[in-house]
Amino acid sequence: MRVTDYFKLAWSAAWERRGRTIGAIVGIVIAIVALGLAIGLGQGYKMLTTSFFERVFGTNTVFLFPGQNSQLTITDVYEVMNIPHVVNAIPILSTVARVNINGHEVTATIIGATEQEIMQLYGVTSLSNAILAGAPVLTPGLALVGYDVAFTNTGQQIAYPGQVMVITTPGGSELTYTIGAIMQQSGIGVIGLNPNNAIFIDENTFLSQFDPSGTVNGIIVYVDSPNNINYVTNELKALFPMDQVLNLSTLLSSINQFFTVLELFLAFIAGISFVIIGIWMFDTMMINVLQRTREFGIMRAVGFSGRSIPLLLIIEAAIIAIIGSVIGTALLMAITSIFPSPSSFMGTASRGPGAAARAAAASSPSIMLPIALTPLDIAAIFILPIAINIIAALVPAIRAMRIPPAQTLRYE
Repeated sequence: MRVTDYFKLAWSAAWERRGRTIGAIVGIVIAIVALGLAIGLGQGYKMLTTSFFERVFGTNTVFLFPGQNSQLTITDVYEVMNIPHVVNAIPILSTVARVNINGHEVTATIIGATEQEIMQLYGVTSLSNAILAGAPVLTPGLALVGYDVAFTNTGQQIAYPGQVMVITTPGGSELTYTIGAIMQQSGIGVIGLNPNNAIFIDENTFLSQFDPSGTVNGIIVYVDSPNNINYVTNELKALFPMDQVLNLSTLLSSINQFFTVLELFLAFIAGISFVIIGIWMFDTMMINVLQRTREFGIMRAVGFSGRSIPLLLIIEAAIIAIIGSVIGTALLMAITSIFPSPSSFMGTASRGPGAAARAAAASSPSIMLPIALTPLDIAAIFILPIAINIIAALVPAIRAMRIPPAQTLRYE
């Protein structure tokens, strides 16, 4: 008997029971799409987050934060600058204060920064790209106001460029600043700071008015080469044994670990559908064997070998799985093409914090989810239901082979 004959007989049997066949195919399609989206979302967010940290901080950045019973000062910043291979050390200056803007009382984080630090915090190459309204200038007496400070929860704007606001320091002093600009909404907070709820002022002004003691919340250390990151990290740990030292590789390791666990969890939830498919196929083939017992006996009587029957059942399960895999994979690729890829977010990030969202909205008006699937992922998702169906069909196939021909002929 030719191989093509086996496929013809298997397809004829599957189509004869088209109700269960179509049900199995639909189940496979749903399982493939669910698993593909779960894996794609996990990998997409991992790529997007990793790219953000690499773009904002580069691969040559080390962070130094004070320990539980210690503090860092401006003097420590100069000490860090003396470490070999360190090209710059920037203090993190921030405090929480009450702010009065046009009669509205809000609580905001006051951050002393340079224009370069603000650009890094927003992930842009030009300060203009982080500005919603106003001038991209940071000088004494001027302040750049974060989005959530300028707008209430209901969307009402309470702060405008040129307005005067009063900041009450933790010591009780009232300081007057002119709003120079309103910042764009930032998608992510970094190093414990939320730029949306912040007011940025000149670094030297912050030190003189808010922090005369020179205490800093942390230090951002820039190294001349990624190859010297470990050397500088070890030097910082030796100089500041009571403090916490983090570099990008440490951060990315934690991020990747989190997203890997999330990806596995989502894949596990979606993978339950494949277990259901296997049970469905096992049940379908068992019923198939019971209903076709006499037919199998006749086939054996006219010359089919004992191995032909299980082979026929396995081919039938494989045909159903292949059809479901082809349709499911095609549907998955069509769905993922609707969503923006992580590269579309990364590619537009240099044009401003809102550019990625605008690009995503252009391709998908209501959904902005980065999905990333590699060819290997798609191949694995395609093969998995085929393997599960074949395995699920093995037990019924072996059972059909072991039924004595004489008994099958007597079966009604």
